[in-house]
Amino acid sequence: MTSLPARFFAMLPYAAAAALLMLAPTVCAGPIALNTWLEFAVSDPGVDATGCDPDDPNGPFCIPSSGTPTQFLDAPPWTFSAPASGASLRVTDAFESNEQFEVFDFGASVGLTSAPAATAIVDCGDDPVVCFGTAGMSRGTFALASGSHSITLVPVLSQGGAGYFQVVAAAVPEPGVLALLALGLTSVAALRSRRRSG
Repeated sequence: MTSLPARFFAMLPYAAAAALLMLAPTVCAGPIALNTWLEFAVSDPGVDATGCDPDDPNGPFCIPSSGTPTQFLDAPPWTFSAPASGASLRVTDAFESNEQFEVFDFGASVGLTSAPAATAIVDCGDDPVVCFGTAGMSRGTFALASGSHSITLVPVLSQGGAGYFQVVAAAVPEPGVLALLALGLTSVAALRSRRRSG
């Protein structure tokens, strides 16, 4: 019986590591839907927000909204494409007012949500629409240009909890409004032309 070469035994740890990587579950962020409230989870300040289990296997169990329909987020970053008119990103804390978030797009900060109530804890419950409209809850609206976006959130204040965000397509002006705007600009140009020639 022939003995195996030493090189074979030297490669065993690498082969075992490769096998473990192939068996490990992959966590992939998928594109998010517009006009839907999406739930995320946070732990400590400075630690990136996650999605909610089971959509994000690395995230905790989350309590879904008992009012407005919502969905759990998968693993970050959360990607989407804003239409030609642009979009708004609405972010709100949920449950108790003890979080504040910094929003990043492709790793660049786009801003902070408002500071939570300083004097007393506010509890808005689990409905994102109610929470977004409740004074004292950390919330913010961020304008986003048309095109691709890759969102991550980092709590700057946190005791561990959850929040929601929603991407809303910016309103496109009605055709009649555009026609009136064009007529107005044409009139202004005609008046300027008359004043110069007169």
